[in-house]
Amino acid sequence: MAVLVEGGYGVVRRDTTRNQHTVTMATISNGIACGLTIWMAARDCSGRPATSFSEF
Repeated sequence: MAVLVEGGYGVVRRDTTRNQHTVTMATISNGIACGLTIWMAARDCSGRPATSFSEF
């Protein structure tokens, strides 16, 4: 993530295991933070415990 000189923010998302590369620009940091959190949570990280769901 970088603060742009002309205002706003720029984010580069790269996942070489999935061959993904995107660049996003925004003026509000909250949207970028939310998008990055969702994107990072969706990554398959080796060594991370499997997610389990239970219904109540």
